[in-house]
Amino acid sequence: MSVRPILAALILISGAGLTGCNTQSAGNEEVEDPASFYEEKDVSLVIPYDTGGGTDVFGRFVAPYFGEFLSGEPDIQPENIPGGGSITGSNEYANTMEPDGTNLLATSGSTHIPFLLDQASVEYDLSKLNPVLGFPTGGMVYASPSTGIEEPGDLQEVDEELIYAGISASGLDLVTLLAFEVLDLDVEAVMGYEGRGPSRIAFEQGESNIDYQTTSAYKENVEPMEESGEAVPLFTFGQINDQGEMERDPAFPDTPALQEVYEEIHGEKPSGVTWDAYKNFVSAAYTVQKIIWVHDDAPEASKQALKNSVEEMVENEEFLAESEKVMEEYEPFDQEELQELVNNMNNTSEDVVEWVREFLLEEYDTDVEEL
Repeated sequence: MSVRPILAALILISGAGLTGCNTQSAGNEEVEDPASFYEEKDVSLVIPYDTGGGTDVFGRFVAPYFGEFLSGEPDIQPENIPGGGSITGSNEYANTMEPDGTNLLATSGSTHIPFLLDQASVEYDLSKLNPVLGFPTGGMVYASPSTGIEEPGDLQEVDEELIYAGISASGLDLVTLLAFEVLDLDVEAVMGYEGRGPSRIAFEQGESNIDYQTTSAYKENVEPMEESGEAVPLFTFGQINDQGEMERDPAFPDTPALQEVYEEIHGEKPSGVTWDAYKNFVSAAYTVQKIIWVHDDAPEASKQALKNSVEEMVENEEFLAESEKVMEEYEPFDQEELQELVNNMNNTSEDVVEWVREFLLEEYDTDVEEL
């Protein structure tokens, strides 16, 4: 028997022993060890929004925890690249940043919606990114008592025209507009407000009489109005589970989700393309509203290291206690559930997307091919 194969095997074993702290053998290829991948590396976390906004707060909250729980404790540097409602920074991340595991991206629902609509300015592809960490949030729709509405079932019989103050029909307002469509409500939507704060002020001043606010803004600014009789809570957008079914928003367990209001008014469960569109966009805009991503073609060692760090992170008492404050008591998804929700989002049917595009064009004169 020739000794060459034996000698070759001994050399390989010896080499693996010398380099085993940094690499692992995978057939004839050597791959980096997740435990040492991030040693002496700097990591950029791209936040495609201005400083001070919700996604910026989220990104800057989780960045030091990634630095703490990633093996090697790399330096995580948040980098704001605002513009185009998050499209500019997301495009830059996808097109110019190396998929080497040292670049992460923080997104929000207003990043996910333009992607689903295949907006002309979108160059990033969420199906080519790997979700690492995700959180939900929610929203509450409420009305003025001047409408005569005292409870959700009264939505079909109002004393005055319903007027909604929004920002952009193709942004997060889309979910609200789809909710009105599901319920077959006749609502005049006035777009062009600069944010949900100005929209709420329009409600307070009587310029509008039906509105929505995200969970944090509602609890801080609208619940006092509710208690004083100046606002009537109607329904939450609900949360979509990984099976595609609607559940009540855990932040408002005593308030019905949209599906329940529909059933109360119409005596049956909602169905059809309008309902499918609503569920898909609620999931993309709220159920998986905040996500940290890494390039899907990043090194496997980096993706495994990030996964390991998140598994530790979401079990850490300090992180969970702080996230309750920042994320309004919403809990992070486990990674299997997050991946399933992202898969469902990325697999939104072409029929649903085309229906929404036509809905925006016909009802709100919004052509996504020009955005």
